[in-house]
Amino acid sequence: MLKKYLKAIKTAQVRAVFLFDGPTHWLQAHRRAALSHIKDIVHISDKHDDASAMHRYRDYLGNTHHFLLIDFTTTIHADALAALIGTLSGGGVAFVLLPPQDSPFRQRLINTSHKFHHVSVMHPNTSFRQLLTEQLSHSLEPTPPLAFPTREQQLIVQQMVDLPGTCHLLMADRGRGKSTTLGLAAQAWIRSYRGRELVVTGPKPNSVATLLKHAADSVRFVAWDRLLSEYPNQSVRLIIDEAAAIPIHILKQLSERFTVWAIATTVEGYEGCGRGFAVRFVDWLQVRKMCKQHQLSTPVRWAPADTCEPWLNEALLLRNQPSSEFIKVLTSSQVEIEAINARQLTEHQLSEVISLLLEAHYQSSPNDLKLLLDDAQQHLLVARVQGHIVGVVWYSEEGPLPAKLQLDIQTGRRRLHGNILPQAVAFYLQQGECLDWRWWRVTRIAVVKAYRRQRIGRQLLDKLQDMAQQAGIDALGSSFGASPKVLDFWRSSPFELIRLGRKLNMASGYPNALVATGLTPAAALFIAQLHAFSNAELEWRQGRPVTINSSIYRIARDILTGFAFGNLPFTEAQFSWSVCDIKYSMKAAGLTLPGQILKAHEDLAKLTQKYGYSSQQTMQNQLRSLAREYLELSR
Repeated sequence: MLKKYLKAIKTAQVRAVFLFDGPTHWLQAHRRAALSHIKDIVHISDKHDDASAMHRYRDYLGNTHHFLLIDFTTTIHADALAALIGTLSGGGVAFVLLPPQDSPFRQRLINTSHKFHHVSVMHPNTSFRQLLTEQLSHSLEPTPPLAFPTREQQLIVQQMVDLPGTCHLLMADRGRGKSTTLGLAAQAWIRSYRGRELVVTGPKPNSVATLLKHAADSVRFVAWDRLLSEYPNQSVRLIIDEAAAIPIHILKQLSERFTVWAIATTVEGYEGCGRGFAVRFVDWLQVRKMCKQHQLSTPVRWAPADTCEPWLNEALLLRNQPSSEFIKVLTSSQVEIEAINARQLTEHQLSEVISLLLEAHYQSSPNDLKLLLDDAQQHLLVARVQGHIVGVVWYSEEGPLPAKLQLDIQTGRRRLHGNILPQAVAFYLQQGECLDWRWWRVTRIAVVKAYRRQRIGRQLLDKLQDMAQQAGIDALGSSFGASPKVLDFWRSSPFELIRLGRKLNMASGYPNALVATGLTPAAALFIAQLHAFSNAELEWRQGRPVTINSSIYRIARDILTGFAFGNLPFTEAQFSWSVCDIKYSMKAAGLTLPGQILKAHEDLAKLTQKYGYSSQQTMQNQLRSLAREYLELSR
């Protein structure tokens, strides 16, 4: 019966998904059966050594598979689910093992599956034969193979060759043949413009395997980091594939440094930048370059009758857009604000929230939906106008952390999942007392574009602060990529900047910032001191004289101690060591640091090279030893 079913879906060029819902021993029996009976099945799991790790799911993008075994018995990874099923070819099958423990998101996958043929749920009492018989009873019309290349692809290839000076943007859903089109265009380019080499880049070589296959020998792959570090400006004509999986600031650098002929990407929200790619990068690019967007609407990897794509779109809310047709200038009385849990929202309201988060933030993805539905520590504050959600704050409960783990967290030997704010303050600023606090962290804040600059974001934050004070919360805070606009927004609020990192975040291209506001007298004083310390460090980075008071010196000495006796990197302790040196000089202690190393603003790798150390570890070990001696002498 299974062979008959596989033949039928292959003839019809549709995919099938089987969700396995049952106890652990039953799930593992089916896992072993699938591995023993199906050759060349791709096995992804966080539980078994014979499988690829779940976090490596992006390694499979850019390739096509016939059979997948996705083991979610530990936890469901929504991004991996969407990405991996998108690699299935028509006639392919995904076996998905669900966790034995129930959850709202797990139930959502099951409930939505009932609406779609060939997305089936297997229970211990399910007759597999009967299930396949039912699926075969649904219409499975043979699908004639598409002409290759398709008419859409031919037109795009011709336009790309006819417009060599234009940057061509291919943005479409997965399975539409974007990479194939680029490969064919590369061949056509070489035929038309001999001697003008093309270079292709992408997240990884295997991510562009399909493009390279169809390009034959007309292009060569070069990793984007090599392009930026080794290739002179304007030295290559570039194709970028799977662009949304490359950080936006890297895409901008590539576009500024080289002649970019084509960019292709999927923007379904699970490949890194996701929909933020379309919103931010494409707008940025079109201002700077002559661009032409191309659409590929017809699926080529599976038939239009395939049901897996519509199932994922509904289950993961990948296709919804926020409403904006009721735009008008508001008064504060017209904005209704409500605290609510994601599980309490109607399907339409949940769709509005997720759409708003996807549109507004470069790192939003289907995993956010799972977290909001399944994690009791995640909460929402929504702003409505005439019943429509126009703004949202997603906030998380953090702390207090177990006393027995606090020293390990502060010294950098342990990092617990979540609890971003208390752990960051304890490690980077070496202020362990905050690990005993109750925090609320603003994970995301978003307002519909048409309603921005009407103080909706500020009203949401004010309401959140009132709620936190009533709940006895010690402090509110947030952590984010500090773009100038985002930083200005937070600085206009009651939140104060308490840390601005030096290292650029790979996703945002900006340093990470921490902001906070204290809600108890002790927390308010503490955060005010951290804010003063942060301001002093920013003055120091700009080469300005710094005024040092007792609290700045105390924090600086704590941070230097964290470097000397813990795992804090040297670059995080440079300012603090400078403060301590002003208070009690190294020279007076009879100690000497290499050159002007306290004033150097390079990263660890460049400092290692600049000062002639054999490795970063060697440099830091020697400096830690010197810091310990200095702290002992300056007690």
